[in-house]
Amino acid sequence: MIIPDFYPYFCCKAGDCRHTCCKGWEIDIDDDTAAYYQELLGPLGEAVRSHIEKGEDAWHFILTKDESCPFLRPDGLCRLIREGGEDLLCDICRLHPRFFEWLTDDAGHEYQLGGVGLACEAACELLLKERTPLYFFDSENPSAAWTLSDLLTSLGYTLQADSLTYKPDTSKKSTDRLLTVLTETEPIDDAWTASLTTLTKERPTEDSLQVSLRKDRPLYQRIYDYIFYRQLENFAGNPIEVLSRYAGRSTDFIVLSAAASGDLPEALRRWSEQIEYDTDNVSLLKDAVLTGRL
Repeated sequence: MIIPDFYPYFCCKAGDCRHTCCKGWEIDIDDDTAAYYQELLGPLGEAVRSHIEKGEDAWHFILTKDESCPFLRPDGLCRLIREGGEDLLCDICRLHPRFFEWLTDDAGHEYQLGGVGLACEAACELLLKERTPLYFFDSENPSAAWTLSDLLTSLGYTLQADSLTYKPDTSKKSTDRLLTVLTETEPIDDAWTASLTTLTKERPTEDSLQVSLRKDRPLYQRIYDYIFYRQLENFAGNPIEVLSRYAGRSTDFIVLSAAASGDLPEALRRWSEQIEYDTDNVSLLKDAVLTGRL
């Protein structure tokens, strides 16, 4: 399995997380865990069965009025883990925000790409912790490290020398087009829509954007590389330039948001939460690139 350099250091922030993944998301329960819950003894088993239900596609937890998991404690910790251990977790709760994708090269070799989603603040903090180039490793041979360019070459992609260098495109005309496309995405919440409205009316000046780019250029290159890597499987079959444009325009929006808010990790997390965790939104941006709108 291929992993980014910071993957081995990932650890859930649990009660210290400001944006818990145990709230605001429907939590599906895999069949094996659902069956285990039906046989779980004692008061905890009774509590679990009273807070889950079977939907059309899968069992899921019945969220509270504020859309929290019923087992999320006030201190931000998980009651299931605290009272029964991690073995009580369903697959989604055990693995999130990790992702695993399969990619097949031209020779028919299969590779598993692993990582952690950037809707998680801990993942964002790890990605932005270093200002050095992002590297990738074979999990079974960590002594070999690849840049994104090296990795893509090994996977059989044909690349121009500078095709993976993030090239900001923050002109007014380009930003107008970007914001127009983003307003067409399905909003994750009202705050996302409000933030787009604010950026449209009160966007950062070009000078402030350039200051941010000069200050954090190595971080934006890492963001670009990771967005590119994250979508390799989803963009398979498209020219590599399409994914390069998608990653570049996504990074442009993060630059814009970070310059407006002064909070790069949160700008990155919110972009990922809105776009990467909604396949329809990713597809909308990909289509916008393919049709020349981005």
